[in-house]
Amino acid sequence: MEHDYSVEGFVNERFVNGHGTGKIDPKTGTSEMEVTFTSLPDGWDPRTIVLMCCDRALVMASREVGGATSIRRASGGWLSIGRHLHDGGRDSVMYDDAGQILARVRATSETDFRGTTRFDRSRIEAGVSHLRPGRNGIAEIPAFDGVMMQAGPRLVTVSTRFSATLEDGTAMYGRTFYPHYLPAQAAPVPYYQILRVESVTQELDGNRLYSRVVSSVLRSNSCRPPLVTATLRSPPSNRCSR
Repeated sequence: MEHDYSVEGFVNERFVNGHGTGKIDPKTGTSEMEVTFTSLPDGWDPRTIVLMCCDRALVMASREVGGATSIRRASGGWLSIGRHLHDGGRDSVMYDDAGQILARVRATSETDFRGTTRFDRSRIEAGVSHLRPGRNGIAEIPAFDGVMMQAGPRLVTVSTRFSATLEDGTAMYGRTFYPHYLPAQAAPVPYYQILRVESVTQELDGNRLYSRVVSSVLRSNSCRPPLVTATLRSPPSNRCSR
């Protein structure tokens, strides 16, 4: 399933502009994209896109495991972040061992994989970054995970935590919060699920980025029922049902 990709906005008060194409395979959980940047600010490494901004094709591709519900199936192929839901943009921060901020981004997006004109479009509303490719850019991103839940009517949130090795040999850590709004939600998401990014492969050649991500979504191992669902409260229980 192929789609158009674009990202624009501002990092370090400089313009970002990138366009390309991508494709997903939900059977294998694979998402690939190739992007060419006509504007690439100094101090920003586009290899951070998979961690903090801006790749929603990743979750559209996630392989369903053990009865889990992917965002692709839940959304019917259409979702947004900060477009339909006011002030509902994603927020991400990266920091080093000493707690010094390496990058921070707020972004919005719309992803529509319905029909034949499929696209994944993101806008960086505000960003600060001190990651320079060739100096202290992203060298390796190991597998990481996050928690996915139905947080309200047509709202599915994902919170991820991650780490990376930088080109200078130091480590970076971070987290991102994604409030996905599903304008035409087609299926509910079980209260807790795990989004697992199994592998990340990237190549940055000047202003061209290639990315390949494999991910899956799994049901939580917790056997306790939720105290709060998206629409109602349920009594606590110490019993597990299998």
